[in-house]
Amino acid sequence: MSGSRPGAPQFDRFTALMIPVVLISASFCSVLSTDLYLPSLPSLPDYFSTNAQSVQLTMSLNLAGFALAQLIHGPLSDRFGRRPILLIGMIGFLLTTLACAGAQSIGQLVTARAMQGAAASAEAVLILAVIRDLYDDTKAAKMLGVYGMSISVAPAIGPLIGGYIFVWFGWRANFLLLSILIALITFLIWRYLSETTTPDRNALRPSRLFYGYLGLLRKPDYMIYVVVLALSLGGLFAFIAAAPFVLIDRLGVKPQNYGYYQAIVVGAYFVGNLIANRIVEKIPSEWLLRASLVLMALGGGLLPLLLQANLETPLALAGAMSFFGLGLAFIFVTAPVRALAAAGTGVGLASALLSAIQMGGAALGAAAINAFYDGSAYPMAITVAACGVASLVIYEVWRLRN
Repeated sequence: MSGSRPGAPQFDRFTALMIPVVLISASFCSVLSTDLYLPSLPSLPDYFSTNAQSVQLTMSLNLAGFALAQLIHGPLSDRFGRRPILLIGMIGFLLTTLACAGAQSIGQLVTARAMQGAAASAEAVLILAVIRDLYDDTKAAKMLGVYGMSISVAPAIGPLIGGYIFVWFGWRANFLLLSILIALITFLIWRYLSETTTPDRNALRPSRLFYGYLGLLRKPDYMIYVVVLALSLGGLFAFIAAAPFVLIDRLGVKPQNYGYYQAIVVGAYFVGNLIANRIVEKIPSEWLLRASLVLMALGGGLLPLLLQANLETPLALAGAMSFFGLGLAFIFVTAPVRALAAAGTGVGLASALLSAIQMGGAALGAAAINAFYDGSAYPMAITVAACGVASLVIYEVWRLRN
């Protein structure tokens, strides 16, 4: 297999093709679990006789569950293999999605969403681990580019489909549709995904886990990439958590039309992945990474400026956020590969910590909206801007010192 990592298992051509296909499909469902649901968010306070902050907990606690569970999924995949942990995670994802569809109170929905995030997080760890298992750094960067382009379809079409399903059939129907997709992809994983690593019997020793995570936290060359990824997702999910309320409730966008504005941001991300996939072998990844941070700082910084200039329109907000989306594409192609290379051994552990901290950043971004949401677009704009600018400043300071 061209671009294989030395010592990686070898597969026939069809299996080698199906491995990324099933992983991308699993990731597609994980992303869709939030994006299908977004247009219905502003209607849920009235449905459950609650407030917007309680409904936003279905976002922030889902992300928190997603983040924390990855600390377990990574070591479990090192101990028992990638395939069984992914299958168990997908089955849990299916059951918790059905629980979301059947929720009878906002408390039940918040609980089911938190558990759904914990189950769905298995694929986030395992796709990085499998790519690292199989491919050298150059091929891994290209695979992450293909992966990014493929799953960007979910946030593009998710709100569009979800908005119409919500209008026609109600919010529960989105979770039922997702359940069908998860069941199909779980079967495909069982049928086609082969094991990519040799299980390590000592991977779950408590002392090894403790000192493994502690050692990674003490590696500046690893942690710098983890931190900028966490900030980038913090900004993204601050937008995702707030935008339905800002655009639908404040600016009067119809639920079935909300997805068109999110598609602008996703389109920028998709274009960024196309560009990155073409140039990743031609320019140093360091240049691409720094370009990503500049774009995110620019996009985030434009949001509060638009509000101050009384240019708060759906198109203007989505346009500014598209610069952030373009930067995200570049950072997701470069930073995870550089982080795992800096981590050295223990790929499952390093992937778990990387994914957990970056999704922890996403959860904090959504939690900031939950804590400070006042009906205006300012909490969203300030949080996105702070994340974008902070990621650029932190990385440049680290780079100058090293």
